[in-house]
Amino acid sequence: MRAGYDMRHVTLKLMRNDLPRASLVLAELETFVPDDRPLLEAELPEVPGKTFRKRVRRAWGYLDRLTGLLGEQPPADPSRSFPTPHRDRLVETDDWLASSWQHCAPCDEALHNIEEAYRELGQLEQSLEDFRGLEIDLGRLQGEHQHLDMRIGTIPADNLDRLREILTLSGHLILNVAGEDETRRILVAGEKHRSDVLDSVLRAAAFQPLAIPESFDSNPQALRDELRQRRTALDEEREIVLRKIADWKSENSTRLAEARQLLEAAEPYASLHGAARTRGALGVLQGWLPESQIDHARQRLDDSLELPFLLESRRPRRDERHLVPVQVQGRGLLKPFAILVQQYGVPRFGEFDPTLLFAVTFACMFGMMFGDIGHGGVILLAGLILRKRLQSFTYLFVLAGLSSMLFGWLYGSIFGVEHWIHPLWIAPMSDPLYMLSVALAWGVGFLTLGSGIAIRNRLLSGDQGGALFGPGGLFALILYLALLGGMINMAQGRGFPLVSTVAVLLTLTLIAVYHWRESEAPLGERIVTVFIETYEIVIGYLASSLSFLRLAAFSLNHVALSLAVFTLADGMGWFGHWITLILGNIFIIVLEGLIVTIQTLRLEYYEGFSRYFYGDGTPYRPLRVGRSMTR
Repeated sequence: MRAGYDMRHVTLKLMRNDLPRASLVLAELETFVPDDRPLLEAELPEVPGKTFRKRVRRAWGYLDRLTGLLGEQPPADPSRSFPTPHRDRLVETDDWLASSWQHCAPCDEALHNIEEAYRELGQLEQSLEDFRGLEIDLGRLQGEHQHLDMRIGTIPADNLDRLREILTLSGHLILNVAGEDETRRILVAGEKHRSDVLDSVLRAAAFQPLAIPESFDSNPQALRDELRQRRTALDEEREIVLRKIADWKSENSTRLAEARQLLEAAEPYASLHGAARTRGALGVLQGWLPESQIDHARQRLDDSLELPFLLESRRPRRDERHLVPVQVQGRGLLKPFAILVQQYGVPRFGEFDPTLLFAVTFACMFGMMFGDIGHGGVILLAGLILRKRLQSFTYLFVLAGLSSMLFGWLYGSIFGVEHWIHPLWIAPMSDPLYMLSVALAWGVGFLTLGSGIAIRNRLLSGDQGGALFGPGGLFALILYLALLGGMINMAQGRGFPLVSTVAVLLTLTLIAVYHWRESEAPLGERIVTVFIETYEIVIGYLASSLSFLRLAAFSLNHVALSLAVFTLADGMGWFGHWITLILGNIFIIVLEGLIVTIQTLRLEYYEGFSRYFYGDGTPYRPLRVGRSMTR
């Protein structure tokens, strides 16, 4: 499937004053992608909207702060169309938002101060809780005492009796004890000149000192009453501020909604940057539109603009194919595979979109390496159970599980057991050489198809030399198939055919001549460069072919791991037997399933995409009303 096959480059010529309205009309279509290249810089040197853009950004800043204070506003009436973002109206809205914030800022500051007071009050209440039950004047414990050493803190309840005995022997007293849980709060007093003795005794009893805030100048109950009064006063103050905010919001909610609607309408023009250019009263807007939308866009502009305009379109040039915005397939079953394709890159305009091919070949290779009805069923079930967490990747689990189950039928394997059902095709361990030959044949087909796609993509991009002589080009493919055919004939004892010999020599010569002519290096360096580049083409195909042998290797490895699990289980008792089988199969599903997935992606990326996929396209991000283009 071709990527972005109907996109056209459009140039809208109009009067400068109509640029904001025109950008809004195109944004409402949600199909126009701005092109900010300076294509018309010589004729139209000015990039308009700098002051307009600053106004929009500043107004959004005020509106965001008001929204943070007032809460999200209800949207404007959806039946109303977006207003034309004229400069005068934008200035008026920006000034109104600035004055509105100036009016509301004291309320915002008051709320912040109240919240800070609540936080400090909560900390005092928590500190006061530490002194619960100690009916003492906390103010008298603060500061230095001339002869007394007084300590207040907590100890584990189990240590209290022993501490009391030791303190009595050392001449110290526990004056107060509070608490009924595992931790007790105590007040200890003694002579100041014996503080070192008290320190060691308290340390041995796991004593933790409590800090007394400076504001605690009376007994805990009196302080508790005072803090309760302070909280009540804060509640009343907060209610007054919130009532002011609610009244202002009620009076201005309609105006706020209109301001947001105007800023959303102004955002497309503010987002254009270099896509819009002007000179005097004339303006131009450039970008990309699907061919099917051009007439519709022309009609919408004709209905909305007061002054004359001209909308021109052309097909993309070959040198700008990578700049044409492309919408990658990404719906339904193909969505997770589209995401994985985009991890490698975005297809160019007109380039083959590999998403569908990737999904099909991924499923086939995963199933070939991990063919088992039981293990595939677990993967399928796990994907369905975890669908809320996996989201679109649920489809990948489902497809991988189904493919694994299909090849499990072909291999006759259920949780590694190969005698419960008869294989529809072959049990891998029964003929490993045959499995290797099948994997090699798959690789040859995969590489041939990839080379065919590469030739097509290069021809469309105007790279005739690469399509014919480059890696993955036509002559490299002929060379590969000729070498492969000759080697197969030799393996069957029939020698290297004359046709294959001629094809190999001819293609090698053509490829070497092409690289010789392309190189501008000195003679010696040119010889080495041509030899290495030609050699890389040959060895690259052969190495890639051998890389696909892992399809057979992992199918055999899957059987071997299952046999190992059964062997371990047979050497244990009844309970150990079943535990080993369960844990062993979980190990196979998780670890080998992960390894097989990585190997499949490696084959897709390095043996597939690197051969035929440019991946340097531009993602399709159309201009929209609102802030989607700038956030």
